[in-house]
Amino acid sequence: MNRIIEHLRAYPVLAILRGVPAEHVVALGRALLLGGVRSLEVAFTDADASDKITALVAALGDASGDASGGAPRVVVGAGTVTTPERAAAAQAAGATFVVTPHVAPRVNAFAREHALPVLCGATTPSEIAQAREQGAAFVKLFPAGPLGPAYLRALLGPYPDLEVFAVGGIGASNAAAFLEAGAIGLGVGGALTSRDWTAPDFDTVAALARQLVDVAATAREAQR
Repeated sequence: MNRIIEHLRAYPVLAILRGVPAEHVVALGRALLLGGVRSLEVAFTDADASDKITALVAALGDASGDASGGAPRVVVGAGTVTTPERAAAAQAAGATFVVTPHVAPRVNAFAREHALPVLCGATTPSEIAQAREQGAAFVKLFPAGPLGPAYLRALLGPYPDLEVFAVGGIGASNAAAFLEAGAIGLGVGGALTSRDWTAPDFDTVAALARQLVDVAATAREAQR
């Protein structure tokens, strides 16, 4: 569990895969990895989410062989996890973390019992307090785009140690602003992974991924 949490901290761009055809999901994952994205979330709004998670883990989740004992090249989690049943299916498919769209006490309880880190969806201070009390590893501020970086900065006043992934309406144009406001990570969906699936351009995906990864690296360096 700690290894996955540290990975998510180390690689702040989390690509959200929703509506990706099964025949393209591994190619998309490879393009994202080529661009430097090493954290993937497969949304459980897709009926075949479990199969996609299994395919991505098999293709991209092998150990890198580093001296510390082998960190995964890519970690794969499950998004839109709203019930313990979805959490169980995600873990059985190979997911190593789960993401909720809102505070989901039963999902958070399942995750604690099964050593699954949770990115718990929250918007208000009350929801943030609930997420933390229920053991969430990170808070997923959603929808971050409409709320704006100033909202996140204000939240960090009373919660200075809060670890937040900004999700919802995030792209290259506002990624740096959210990181500078205090987010430790970004969940990026449509701006990165929504393609014309009749003729997907994976070179463009890799280039967009690299742009976001570079923006995140620059923003982090500026904060040191």
